[in-house]
Amino acid sequence: MGIAESDKALRYISQLDDARCAGRWQDVPELCRKIEKHAPHRRCLTLTARSEAQIAAHSTQRPSTASSTASSALAKLIPSLQSAQEEESDWVQDAFQATVCLGWLHYVLEEPGLAIASLPGDLKTVFSQLQETSASSWTRVCMVKGAFLKGSSQEKTGLTENAIQSYRSVLSLLSSTQPTAGTPQFKLWTEHLLVRLCHLSDQTADTREYIGPSEALQAFRLWATYWDNTAKTHSTEGANAARQRRFAWKAYYDTLSDILRRGLPYEPEPTISNEYSEKSSGHTNTRLRQRAELKKVETIYESLLLKETEFPKASDTNHEIVSWADSVMDNWRFLCGAAWSNADLGAGGKEAVGRGVLDILYRAATKTFHSTQLLRNLFTVHASLADFDLAFKAYDAYVEIITRGKDRAEKTGEEDVAVDDDNTVLMISAEAIRLLCRYGSMKEAEKAVQIGHQIEKWLEQSEHIVSSTSEAGSARSTKIPVEPRALAMAYAAIGISQAQWARFTYEADARAGIQAKAELYLRRSLDPNLKESNNIEVLYALALVLAEKREIQAAIKVVKHTLSDETKQKTSETIDGAILVGQAVDFGRERKLIPVWHLLALLLSAREGDFGAAQKSCEAAFEQFGDPSVLFGKDDDSSYRSEHLKDIDGNNHTNSGIIDQMESFEKIGVLQVKMTQLSLLEEIDGVSTAVDGCDELLALHARLFGDTSAETVVPPPAETLMPPKTAGGGIRNSIFRGRGSVRGAPNANQAGSSTAGNSRSSIVAPQPTAAPAIQITDEDSNNHHLHLLHHHKNSDSQSGVQRSPSKLRKRSANSLRKKSPVDSEPAPEVPQLPEGISNGTAAQNSGVAQDHARQRSASGSVHRSLDNSDRPLRSIPHNMSPNSQPPPSGYTQHPLKQDTRLPMPFWNAEHILSDPYFSRIQSRRQKITLLVSIWIFISGLYSRAGMLGEAQDATKEAFKLVETFESEVAQESSTSKAFAEQGWGGGKSVEELWGDVYAARGQLLLSQESKHEARVEFERAVLHFPSHAGAIVGLSDILLDMYCEMIPLDSSKIARQTNKSGAEDQLSPPVLSRLAARDRAYGLLSSLTKLSTGWDYSEAWYALARAYEESEEMEKAKKALWWVVELEDAHPIRDWDNVTLGGFAM
Repeated sequence: MGIAESDKALRYISQLDDARCAGRWQDVPELCRKIEKHAPHRRCLTLTARSEAQIAAHSTQRPSTASSTASSALAKLIPSLQSAQEEESDWVQDAFQATVCLGWLHYVLEEPGLAIASLPGDLKTVFSQLQETSASSWTRVCMVKGAFLKGSSQEKTGLTENAIQSYRSVLSLLSSTQPTAGTPQFKLWTEHLLVRLCHLSDQTADTREYIGPSEALQAFRLWATYWDNTAKTHSTEGANAARQRRFAWKAYYDTLSDILRRGLPYEPEPTISNEYSEKSSGHTNTRLRQRAELKKVETIYESLLLKETEFPKASDTNHEIVSWADSVMDNWRFLCGAAWSNADLGAGGKEAVGRGVLDILYRAATKTFHSTQLLRNLFTVHASLADFDLAFKAYDAYVEIITRGKDRAEKTGEEDVAVDDDNTVLMISAEAIRLLCRYGSMKEAEKAVQIGHQIEKWLEQSEHIVSSTSEAGSARSTKIPVEPRALAMAYAAIGISQAQWARFTYEADARAGIQAKAELYLRRSLDPNLKESNNIEVLYALALVLAEKREIQAAIKVVKHTLSDETKQKTSETIDGAILVGQAVDFGRERKLIPVWHLLALLLSAREGDFGAAQKSCEAAFEQFGDPSVLFGKDDDSSYRSEHLKDIDGNNHTNSGIIDQMESFEKIGVLQVKMTQLSLLEEIDGVSTAVDGCDELLALHARLFGDTSAETVVPPPAETLMPPKTAGGGIRNSIFRGRGSVRGAPNANQAGSSTAGNSRSSIVAPQPTAAPAIQITDEDSNNHHLHLLHHHKNSDSQSGVQRSPSKLRKRSANSLRKKSPVDSEPAPEVPQLPEGISNGTAAQNSGVAQDHARQRSASGSVHRSLDNSDRPLRSIPHNMSPNSQPPPSGYTQHPLKQDTRLPMPFWNAEHILSDPYFSRIQSRRQKITLLVSIWIFISGLYSRAGMLGEAQDATKEAFKLVETFESEVAQESSTSKAFAEQGWGGGKSVEELWGDVYAARGQLLLSQESKHEARVEFERAVLHFPSHAGAIVGLSDILLDMYCEMIPLDSSKIARQTNKSGAEDQLSPPVLSRLAARDRAYGLLSSLTKLSTGWDYSEAWYALARAYEESEEMEKAKKALWWVVELEDAHPIRDWDNVTLGGFAM
C-alpha cells in the first residue's frame, strides 16, 4: 500500500478529511502544508484538496464577480490534477478523489462533455469496489458528488436516460447510510443528487419512459428519509435551493397521484410503520399505506408552497397554487369515488378526506386573489359534504367575479384568461341547479330558476360565431371555445329548473307555460348537434315533464328511446377534446335506468290501466342486471323478485351485490319500485295477494339499509382535519367577498351543514323484518280502490293520501272529455328527437286534454356496458399554434392571446355521482321518512284487505318512528323551527311526518265508518302540517258530510253554541255549524289546489267541486269536475314524484 504514515501525518490527514467534509475550505491550505511536511508522498491528496478549495471559493462568488481571470486560474489546475491522478498508484482513494475533483473542475467551467469523460464510466462498479475498502468520509462524499456531477452533465448534454442511471448508481450507498451520521458536505451533495433524481422520476413528466413507478418511489422515499432527518433544518444555497426542494416534493406528490389515478400497482415502503397493519390486512392495508404516504407528501409540499409563496398582485395569478389545488381535487374525486371505500381511507373515511381538502383550499385561498378556480372547487367540495349554505356562498362569489369579468370583456373586447372559460361556467352553473333541484325544496327551486335566468343571460352575451377577415381578405368563421356538450348541459339545467319550479309555483295560470318552457329547453339540450341526444338524465327529465303535462304517449316514446341501445356510449372515449371524468362503475347505466323503468311502469298504468305491462316494467328494472345475485348478492338470489313472495331475514350477506354499492337515493328508488309492484299486484291479483308482499317489502328495506344492531357509527374525522378555526371570520369571509359572517346563520338549524365532529351514522330505528301477522280470508277484491301513496313530492307532499272508493274511477277519455277546439297556435319549434319521438304540444289550458292513442309497450332489452379501460387523452383541438391561422382583422399589431386552458371535463356516462355526506340528523331524516312511508303504505294495504288490526299495528310502528325521531331532533335543537324545517336531502320535517301519521290514522278510522274520530285525527294532521293534502281532503269530506246532514254534528259542540246564542239569532246553532263546516271545507280546498301539494291532486279537486256544488256555484263545479276528468285520464297508479327522490334531477 506504500509508505507507513507517522502519527502526526495520520492526525493531519484525518483533520483534512474532517475539514473537507465540513466545508471548512479556509483550513485546507494550512493542513495541506503540514501533510506535505510529514507525508510528502501524498502529493495527489494535497493537490486535490487545494484544488477543491479553489473551486469552492470560485463557486461561492457572485456571477458578476466570477471573472474570466478566475476561470483561467481554475483551468490551469487541470494538467497538474491529471498527472497526479495518473501517477497515483498506491492510494486508490486519493486517485478517486482526484478524478472527482477533475470532473468538478470541468463542471464548474461549464464543460459537461469533458466532465463526463473525466469521471468513471461505470460508477456503480467503482463504488462497489471502494466500499469494499475502509472508505474515508470524504471518499464517501466524493462518491455521491461524482454521481451528481456526471448525471447533471449528462442532463445538460441531453442524455437523460444515462443521467438517471448515474444518479441511481449511488442509491445503495445512500440507503445504507444513516442520514443523521452524514457530514455537511455529504448532506449537501446528497440533496443535490436526490432533488435532481426526483425531478427526473416524476411519472407525470416526459422522463417517465426512462424509469418505472417502483424505481421512482425508491428515489422519492430516500428523499423523504433524508428530509425527515436533515433537510428540514439544513438550508443550502438560498431561495433557489428551497424552490428545487419544493419541486422535488411536487414530483413525489404527482407520482403518487399518477399511481392512484391510473390504478398502477403500489408497493408500500417495507420499513413503513405497522400503525395500520394491526387493524387490517391485504388489499385494505395496502390502500391505507398508500393513503398515508400520499397524505404525508401532501402536507409537506403544501407547507413549503404556502411558506415560500407571496400573496399576488391583483393582476397576477399564483399558478402553482391553483395547479396544486386542482391536483388535490383530482385526487379527492378518485379517493371518494367508487373504487375506494371508507375502510380504505382510515378514520373518518371519505368525509374526512373531503374535510381535509376543504382545509387545503381555504389555505390556498390566502395566496390567491379572487381565484375562480378555487371558488369553484370550494363549491364542489362543500356541496359533497352537504355544507350547502357555504357551497352556495362560494358559488355566489364565483358568479359575481364571472359576471364582472364578462361585463369587462364585453366593454374591452379582451377576455381575462385567469377567469374560468364559458364551458366551465356553464357546467358549474348546471351542477348548481342539479344540486338545488335534487336535494332542495321550494326555496331552492326558486334559486335554481334564478340561476337558469343567469345562464340565459350569459348565453345571450356570448357570440357563438365570430366573423373575421384575414390579411388576404377572405372571410372565415371561428367558433369560440364553447363546447356543444356544455351548451347542452346548460339547456338541460334550465329545463330542469323550470320543471321543478312548475311543481312549486303558486301561480296556477303560469304553470302550463313554465312546463312548456321546461320541455323546450330539454329538447334543445337533446339536439343531436350538441352531442347529448342520448343523455339518460335529460331524457328522463323530459319524459317526466311530459308525464306531468299528461302527454302520456309522448312520454312513453321518450322512455322507450332512453331504454334502447342507442343510449349506450363508449364511456372511455373523448369527443372533440372533451375530457370524460368520473370512474365508470359496474352496471352504471343499468343503475341509472332503474327510475326510467319505474317511470315507464307508471306511464303504462296511466294509459288505460295497462297494469300487466307496467308490472313487467317493474320486473325489468331488476332483471336488467341478469342473475339476481348480481344485484342482491349470492345469498339472496331471487329473494326480492315479486314472483317469490317469501320470508327473508335480510341478514348475514356474505357476498355483496350491486345494491351494496348504491347511494342512498338509489336505494330509496329500488324500494319505490317494489312498492309500485305491490300496488300493481293489488290491481291484478287482488289486495290479499298484495298483502302477502308486505313482509318482502320490509325485508328489502332491511337488506338495503341494514338493521340497527348490525350498523356501526363511522368514527369522527381526525382533529387535524377540522375546518380552519378562522373559517367563520377570516378566510371564508374574504373568499366570499365579505358578505357577512358565515357563522352568522344559526348553526343548529343549518340543515345541510355537517362538521367533522358530528360524524355520519347509518343507524336506523328498530324495524321488524316481517310484517304483522296476516290472516288471509276469502275477500272479494273487486271492490277495492287504487291506493296512491304520495311518498315524497319534493318537500311538501304527504304520505298516506288515499283515493276514496266512492269517488273517482277511471273513465273513458272519449266519453268524459270536455269538448273544446284545439289550440291553433303552433307548438314551439324545437329539435326533434331520434326515432320520431313526439315533440309534445304547446302549453294547454287546464280544461283541455289531448287524445292519446293507446298502444301496448314492449320493454326494450337492456345490456350492461362495462368499458372501464383507461386510454390516453387526445390532444386538445383548440391548443394549436397561434401562428397556424391568419390573425383576425383589427389585430395585426396586437394579436389575440391564445386561450390554452384545458376544456371543462364532462362526466363519464357510466359514472354514478355520490350523494353528499349529510349530517347524522339529516341522514336519519331520510331513513325515517322512507320507513314511515313504507308503514303507511302497508297500513293502507291491510285496511283495504279488511285486516284492520294489522293496519292499526302498522300505523303504530310509524307513530313510534316519528316519536323517536322527534326526540332526536329535540336533542339537536328544541325550537319550533327545527321541527318545521325539512332541510336538504329529500327528507320530511317532524311536523310533516306527524301529519302523515295522523292522516293515516284518520284514513283507517274512515274505513271503520268512524268519521267523528277520523275528523279528530285529520285536525291533528292539519295542525302539525297545514298544507297536508290527504288530511285536508279527508277533513273536508267529513265537513261537507256534516253540512249535507249525512252524519250528525258534534252534540257537545252544539250544546255549547246553544248556551251562547241569543234570542236575536235568526239561524239555529245546528244550521250555523253546518254552514261553518261547508265554508271551512271550501276555504281549505281552495287553498290546497293552489299549492304544490294539491294542484294535480284529483281527490282535492273532486272535493272542491263538491264544495262548489254545495255553495251553489255550478259553473265552478263543472270546471273543477272537468279538470278532475283530465287528471284522472292520465293518472298513474302512484304519483309521479314516487319515481325518484330527486325530482327531475337524477
